[in-house]
Amino acid sequence: MLYGMLQTAQSLLTRITKYCTATHFGSSVRSQNKPSINRVLRTESGVIKHLSSGMCLQSLSPKESKNVDYAAVGTAALKSAIRGVVPVSYSKRKVFLLLCMFCVLVGAVVFASLYTFHQGFRRTVQFWTGMGPLVAEHRFLKYKAKYFDGWDEDADEYKVRMRDFNQRAAPKIVDLIQSLGGIYIKIGQVMSTLGQGLLPKEYVKALRPLQDGVPPRDITQISTIIEKSTGKKMDDIFVSFDEKPIGSASIAQAHRATLRAYDGSVPNEEVIVKVQYPEVAELFDADLNNLEMVTKLFMPENRELVKALRERHENELDFRIEADNLRECTQNMQAHGVEPSLVRIPRVKNETGICTQHVLVMEYLRGTSLAEAIELEQNRIANVLGKEDGEELRSVLAERMREHFENGGGAGSGGMELLGSKKAKLAQVAGPLAAKLLRTYAGVREKVNNIATRVQNIGGVMVKGITCGAVNPKIRPIDRKGQSSVGHINLGRVLKTLVHVHGLQMLQDGVYNADPHPGNVVVMEDGKLGLLDYGMVGRLSVESRETVAKTVLALSRKDKKEAARLYRDAGYKATNWDGEIIDDGILHRFATFHLDKIDLSPVTLDDGEKMDTIKLLRSVRERSVPDWVEQARRLGGLLMGVSAQAARPISLAREWEAIASKSLDKNVK
Repeated sequence: MLYGMLQTAQSLLTRITKYCTATHFGSSVRSQNKPSINRVLRTESGVIKHLSSGMCLQSLSPKESKNVDYAAVGTAALKSAIRGVVPVSYSKRKVFLLLCMFCVLVGAVVFASLYTFHQGFRRTVQFWTGMGPLVAEHRFLKYKAKYFDGWDEDADEYKVRMRDFNQRAAPKIVDLIQSLGGIYIKIGQVMSTLGQGLLPKEYVKALRPLQDGVPPRDITQISTIIEKSTGKKMDDIFVSFDEKPIGSASIAQAHRATLRAYDGSVPNEEVIVKVQYPEVAELFDADLNNLEMVTKLFMPENRELVKALRERHENELDFRIEADNLRECTQNMQAHGVEPSLVRIPRVKNETGICTQHVLVMEYLRGTSLAEAIELEQNRIANVLGKEDGEELRSVLAERMREHFENGGGAGSGGMELLGSKKAKLAQVAGPLAAKLLRTYAGVREKVNNIATRVQNIGGVMVKGITCGAVNPKIRPIDRKGQSSVGHINLGRVLKTLVHVHGLQMLQDGVYNADPHPGNVVVMEDGKLGLLDYGMVGRLSVESRETVAKTVLALSRKDKKEAARLYRDAGYKATNWDGEIIDDGILHRFATFHLDKIDLSPVTLDDGEKMDTIKLLRSVRERSVPDWVEQARRLGGLLMGVSAQAARPISLAREWEAIASKSLDKNVK
């Protein structure tokens, strides 16, 4: 199709050239040698010679004109005219304008063709059409503040201006992400978790809903996908199928259903049916093609990294592979003794062969998503402080988390300040311990309120019996189906279990869930942790696991030189304004970000000089990233991010130290 459109453009150019050459060149001299016309006119020198002698193409007969290569004639004549070789009625300026028109025409045809028929090009244009104006405005505001207003980034006026911009830009970015779908949803989900305390709070707030899902598809479309993929009618597979999904993500949405009983199966068993969107494979392929092209042009050393990323995403799009991942990780966790005692991984339900590339049926694990549990706890604390909801609290926590990271990060240090209201004075607390005390106080107060409500309800019932129904209308019977059981989730224990289990998976098994954002984790009714999504599974070789384990131990022991050596020896390369980075302090800080904690305090260089971490990060360009570094920093970043989101910052290296030691001992044996 693209070739055909280019041919059309060439045909149009030929017509223009034919008109120009026939009308404006030479006199009415007729050539008698037809075979020589095309041969002579094909060369520039021949064109110059014949035009100089006064030949006119308009005088040729129709049969003779068919033998003329008008494009060659026109191009040669125009080139000659530009150089001033042939005197023509067109001036150089007119010839130049004609060439410009030709270039614009061809460019428009090529652009329209690529936009229409090339998915990757179209998505790139759509992305920059949405992001370009925001990026330009952001840079303009920074430039204006620095060079016209004389403000630095710490000025209150500058902060107000940028906060206003962020409030306008954040919803637009989320809308753009949702409209593009595909890998952009994945990036948004990761950034909503990693960004806690790092990104401006406006973006974290706007991106957070992506953890719970994206707008779902119509049930008719979902039913069509299931029937086409399985070759069975919906009524033949399910007794019931909820039209409203319990979740919708970047590549699929999940519905609760009741599986029809077959020989040997549990009758009327509740299951979750995961259905893949039909266009996802094409979108991911286009996005990854773009990424490969950019990597090839600007960072060719990382081509293997992009290939590994493509393989992981392609595996995610085949639900048969996810079914195998679920079975494999279940067996590994059972071998470690944590499944089903601490965590639960859903069992695959494929008794009748209904699990296909685009449909996955698995066990239904009842519970509350970790994202919802975190939000409920913060709402409860905000209620204790006299607030209607936890939005202001979350905003303050994000600021305090950033201050905590600027003071070195990790667990057990830093500050936190929670705002009160007219009913509650400003509550000053310092460190995670005080936050724990406040959470405990909120829980105790809620229990006291529940007891008081129950007593009030009992009294109301007794009074109602005595007074024949006349009772204080303000008394409401307690809703036992509410969120009281959800409200008392021990998030500290939940997060510790989440971190521990993924340490076992990465360091000892080498097969791990690479996407444990809060929307993919549920806290079950019995307190166990449900790990739901095993579509994106990372795999590390024995050698890579050993390197990761050694890095974890070096970080936990604060051995800068060893951590830096491990990164250098693995082939990690990055540059800044001084060239390639070889300083142990900087490489150690990168390893800290990846596998220990978020530390924004100044970096101490080998010569003792201090360097601002934010400025350092802005100047760094990674040139070569080993695959194990990419995998480790994604998983580590997600685990550190969800802990920060719950206001419980961690030192990942400290949490994984024992697992890393055991992993190395196991490999030695």
